[in-house]
This record gives sequence, structure tokens and C-alpha cells, in this order.
Amino acid sequence: MFQPREIGLDQERIEEISAGLNGGALDERVHVWWSGVRWIVIDGHHRHAAYTLRRETSGETLKVPVEAHPQFSLGEAMGAAAKINSRERVTITREEKGNNAWRLVCLGDGSIAQQAEWSGVSKAQISIMRKTHERLLKRRIKGPIMIDRGWDWCRETDKGDTQREFTPEAQEAMAQEWAVKIGKALGGKATECPDILARALEIISLALPARLIESDAFSDALDGTGRKLLAEFDQCRIEENEKGSIEVEENEDF
Repeated sequence: MFQPREIGLDQERIEEISAGLNGGALDERVHVWWSGVRWIVIDGHHRHAAYTLRRETSGETLKVPVEAHPQFSLGEAMGAAAKINSRERVTITREEKGNNAWRLVCLGDGSIAQQAEWSGVSKAQISIMRKTHERLLKRRIKGPIMIDRGWDWCRETDKGDTQREFTPEAQEAMAQEWAVKIGKALGGKATECPDILARALEIISLALPARLIESDAFSDALDGTGRKLLAEFDQCRIEENEKGSIEVEENEDF
């Protein structure tokens, strides 16, 4: 969600940054946002990964410069990530900028002016996207699907046959088609190596594993053991965050 560029993380860039740390810290800060459950990196994904790599390879404990944004709404956090990235030398493509704006529209956070400012597109473009979003909702296309497919796909779908509904039957047919393709590509490896499959999905999109957990199909597929593990994981994260907050309060004079 906070990675404006579609390519995601560049492993060579991570290794280059990590090699240049020399046991110290970079001047540029990692920006984090409080989601209500946990802290999430909204900018500095490569720097964060480089610090992690350095710690794993050297065993050193590094102090990382961080700027926290607990006051941001989701839209403001996405906008901040887009603005910070726009100052970097690596160019954000038209498609990436459009998808960033489209995500904001689908999430419904902020006014037209705010979404335009956060995403860097015009207010007229945001208005067009909003109208497209309304029409696609009437055709029963769910928000998560719109975000996953991106603005270009949604725009073309909106221009297409207005009588063609994105019904549960159509979604099931698409799921069956994808299952055949995944089965041909991976065979039994998908079930034999779940950790590798999970990592592959994370490489495709950092948000994809979480989105899968939130999906109705994934929720229905979980048995009692799986649901218990997720509940325990969430409880551990909550306890870790509460512990971290207490430690910050105890050391706030420093």
C-alpha cells in the first residue's frame, strides 16, 4: 500500500545500502505510521530492509533514525509516502501515479482536493476516478479487486459492456482459471513449500499476504487451528506494541 513503485523492493539496492552502513546509520529517516494495531513503514522500505540485512549478517545492533506519524489518517499516510518518493531520483511512472490515486479513491479517505494533493494528480482526474468507482460498485465489483487490478484495468472495464456484471459466478470462474494456471506452474510445490510461496507473494506485492488473510475465501478455508494461530499472532503483536509504548514512556526524558 505504501510502495508507490510497482517494482517493489530492489535486492541489489538493499545490499548496496547495507554495505555502506559501516556499523552506523543513514542520515535520511525511515518514516513510520501508526495503523491502530502496529507501526508500518510508509517510506524508507529499502533503508529498513538494509538495516535488517546488516543486523542479520553482522550481528550488530543499529540505531535507526525514524520519524513517526501517528496523527495521519490512512490517506494522509499514503499521500506522505507518495510525496517523499517524488523527491527521489527514480521516476514514478504515469501508471504508478494513477494507481496511487486510484487506491485513495477506492479507500474513500479524504476530499477530492486532499486526494489530488496526496497523489499528485489533478482534481479533475480524481473526480473522473470517483465516478468510475461508483459505476463499478454498481456492477458489484468489490473494492479490493479494483485496487488489485489497478486504474487502467478498471477504466477499461468501465468503458466496456455495461451489461456484463462482475458476479460471484464470474469471480468463481476466474478463480478456477487461475487455479489451473498456478497448478501448471508450481504443481505440488505450492503445498510442499508454503513459506517459499508466501515469500513469492510478498515479492509480488507487500500488501498481498495481508489482503489474502482479509479475503472471504481465505477466511472460509481456515480451519479451527488456523483461526487460533491468527488470533494468537494478533494478541502477541498487541502485547509487543503495548510493551514498546511503555518502554518509550519510561525513556522519554532521553
